[in-house]
Amino acid sequence: MRFLIAMLFAVISFVTPSFAGEISGNFKFPSDIAVSAGKIYVVDGLNGRIVVLDKNGNVIGMIKADNPYGIFVDGDGIYVASQSGKILVFSKEGKLKKSIDISGRLIDVVRLGNNLWVTDAKNNCVKVVSLKSGKVVKQIGEKGSIPGDFVSPFMIGTDGKNVYVVDSINARIEVFDKDGNFLRVFGDFGVEEGDFFRPKGIAVFNGEVAVSDVVNGAVQLFNPYGAFDGVVARGLQYPISIAYDAGVLYVLEPLKNKILTFNVQGVK
Repeated sequence: MRFLIAMLFAVISFVTPSFAGEISGNFKFPSDIAVSAGKIYVVDGLNGRIVVLDKNGNVIGMIKADNPYGIFVDGDGIYVASQSGKILVFSKEGKLKKSIDISGRLIDVVRLGNNLWVTDAKNNCVKVVSLKSGKVVKQIGEKGSIPGDFVSPFMIGTDGKNVYVVDSINARIEVFDKDGNFLRVFGDFGVEEGDFFRPKGIAVFNGEVAVSDVVNGAVQLFNPYGAFDGVVARGLQYPISIAYDAGVLYVLEPLKNKILTFNVQGVK
């Protein structure tokens, strides 16, 4: 049963996803993608690099990176979570500006204000790191199933106010405010529409939360409180990571070394 708050705060939406196309690349089990300013950034970790594509899939740049896994891109730079326990900070031109060593097996990273939030699958927590000092200013959660704890936290997203964390093994999404305070959790374990089995990727945009599930092979939409809004795609093969930009949702299928694109138009 979905918990009551999801229904109390549900926002009626009209979402019409449609398949737009696909982009293939010379990758080796890529792990994450980001889209910004007309560019697609693909984490090609087994080749030790970030591949930069244009919207047509043409390679326009390469950035060398040590054991990269997750990525976040904004107007100021490129932020990469390395499984060597480091956050790598690059300029938009791909020049390494800073390497922040915080240990752990880092999966994904987002920037919110002057802090970087990173998921640490080894220690089953989220670390909040000051971009200025490079110090961990807050550690959220530990291994467990109670709200606020995690088992194998994976991708992470933000709407610019709150942070959404995929708690993969617990099959749920946990939401925190910008100060790291726990707000809510949503998700039911299962294989039906609106359920999670093994969620991995997340993208937050326009009042929607898109979540990919590598076992269910689906990308689904929810409102920020967990009310189910619809299915973007099903029957996918291990959709590990997703990103959104300008009405298009990008879905990474690492086993096929390609990115699927879907038009997601909505009126709220």
